[in-house]
Amino acid sequence: MKIRRANLQDIEQVTKYGLILLKQHSELDPYFTPIESVDKVYRNFLEKCLNSENRLLLVAKKNGKLIGYAAGEIQARSPIFKIAENGYINDVFVEGEYRKLGIARKFLIELKKWFESKGVEHVELSVLVKNEIGKKTWAKFGFETYEIKQRVEMGSFNII
Repeated sequence: MKIRRANLQDIEQVTKYGLILLKQHSELDPYFTPIESVDKVYRNFLEKCLNSENRLLLVAKKNGKLIGYAAGEIQARSPIFKIAENGYINDVFVEGEYRKLGIARKFLIELKKWFESKGVEHVELSVLVKNEIGKKTWAKFGFETYEIKQRVEMGSFNII
């Protein structure tokens, strides 16, 4: 199994995997239901990752088959904070039959090296509240909850 930077030939399969992730998120919470043209939008995001100084797209291949991907980027923070930027892990996906083999860990090792090379001191990611597996997995790698976001549907937005 090999982890490497993605190239244009990988984008079609990585897009398919990204759509699986989006479907999983929308099943956990319909708030994350994607638009109909999500495949084009996501593909565009992935292609931009290929030639960006501030984005990294990795793939895992085993016996010539692409079995997973990871995407990370450097994000600017509000200019009111001393820490001006952070690393952000957008996605980590490993095809079902290859899970629990340490592939996500290998992705994170490479992302961490890249973030360090960019001078990043903090790395963030988002996990849905209902994603118990995700929360447990990320906690194993040292991630902790530091902020809680809340939302309300306008019909339930009660101001007394």
